This record gives sequence, C-alpha cells and structure tokens, in this order.
Amino acid sequence: MTRVIAITSEKGGVGKSTLAVHLTGALHGRGLNTLLVDEDDRVGSGLRWAQRALAAGTPLPFGVVGADDVKPKMLAGLDALVLDTEGRPRRKELRQLGGRADLILVPSGVSPLELDATRELLEFLTPELDAKGGRAQLRVVLTRVPPVGRAGEEARDALVRDGAAVCRTLVRQYAAYQRAAEAGTLVRDVRDERAATAWADVQALAEELV
Repeated sequence: MTRVIAITSEKGGVGKSTLAVHLTGALHGRGLNTLLVDEDDRVGSGLRWAQRALAAGTPLPFGVVGADDVKPKMLAGLDALVLDTEGRPRRKELRQLGGRADLILVPSGVSPLELDATRELLEFLTPELDAKGGRAQLRVVLTRVPPVGRAGEEARDALVRDGAAVCRTLVRQYAAYQRAAEAGTLVRDVRDERAATAWADVQALAEELV
C-alpha cells in the first residue's frame, strides 16, 4: 500500500517545500516509487523546483505534480506519496489531513517563536486526529537547525518533554540547500563542501520514517 506523508506548517520560513522535495528524493533513493504532490497553488515551490530542473536538462528523479493534475494511474504502484501542503493552511484543511495521510510531518525551526507556533499546531491537530480515530501519525521534524551548538537537541528535548513525537534526525541548515533550489536539483548534486552532509541528514530522516 502507498504510504502517504503530508508535510504541513502554519509557520512560514521553516523549509517545508525544501524538506518535501528532498524527502521525496531520499525515499526514491531508497528504491521506493515516489511522487510529490505540490498542493500550494499560491507559491508552487515544488513545481517551480521541478521546472528549473527540466530547464537545466537535469530532471528530478521522481514525479512532481500539482494537486489538480493528480490522476488515478499516477498512484498505481506507488510506495510513497509526499504531499507538500498549502503554506499556512486553513484549519479546515488541517482537519482533513487526518483522513488523507498516514503520517503528518510538521517541520519546525528551533527558535522560541517557532517552537511556540509548533506547539499551538500540535495542540490543535492532536485532539482532531484522536477524535477521528484515523490512521494518521503526527510527528515534528526540526529543520534549519544551526550546524554548530546544541540548539537542535535542546529544542527536541523540550518538545519531547511536552509530550510531542519528534523525529530523532535533525535537518541542519546549510547554504547548499539554497544552491539546490536555485539550480532545481537535489542538494546531493550541488557543488558545495557541505552538500554531502546536508544530504546525509535527509537520508537519515527517510530511513527513520520508512
């Protein structure tokens, strides 16, 4: 059966679409048949990423489609379907995720304001999912983590103390991700001394989730 992973956040600037593109790529790299659905029709970061890749003659190794372009035949035989949800979705749309996804990933930065926004979203989503008795699991993944220091570990420990389910993997912040976005490629394929380290973070996250 296809595993559906939805990535959503009410806080901008947490690297939601960057995570969606790279997680889909890392799952594909594990031998899974994957598809990324870009549901953010206002920005369309995933679709723009794929378009830049095509323009450069180096298409992404997995499909990227808009929400309105999903066809049943695209879903046949898929191992993993990644949903890059609308940026700052309405609460009604958040409620519906519990019936659509097996796993809801909430990316969060490590600053106090970002952690507070994440806690508020979890406080809303957790009872909603419990009330529906749905299949969806809810987990936080810390992104844009400073590579130096223990800010990531401290943020993760604080969320865990609050009862949140948090991924062990920390996705650290490297300029290589920006270069990947500009080139329309995966971070593993850019020329940057930290590219391999950045890609290793995403691979570790994919291994943890699947």
